[in-house]
Amino acid sequence: MINILLVTHGDLGKELLKSSELIIGKVENAESISFRQGDSFETLSKKVEESIESLSDNELIVFTDMYGGSPYNAVNRAMKNRNFYHITGINFPLFIDIAISRDSYNLKDIAEKIIKNGKKSIVFVNEKFLTD
Repeated sequence: MINILLVTHGDLGKELLKSSELIIGKVENAESISFRQGDSFETLSKKVEESIESLSDNELIVFTDMYGGSPYNAVNRAMKNRNFYHITGINFPLFIDIAISRDSYNLKDIAEKIIKNGKKSIVFVNEKFLTD
């Protein structure tokens, strides 16, 4: 099974895990790290390193919420000499997709699938109603 680590500003990752339980039940082999106001970057980096060690980086996808943010930078720092995948821009549909699909795909294929489907999950609803 592919392991999941969410590293986000505030409790976004924890809430994605909690909210997904309403739809798909408890998500196993998934952890979240919250970066809160007042936390240091070094403490965040240490938490990321520890979680990657405990989850194993061979079958791991790490999600961050925003390109260039502190969670993103802490994960990028941890990527040196490791094999995990890092995808930024996590949202709820993308998280549900990875959580239910991760037993059916290898790491590379699931990364490609969720990036493709993540782009589809953003819809300009006003425009959709005008064209349907």
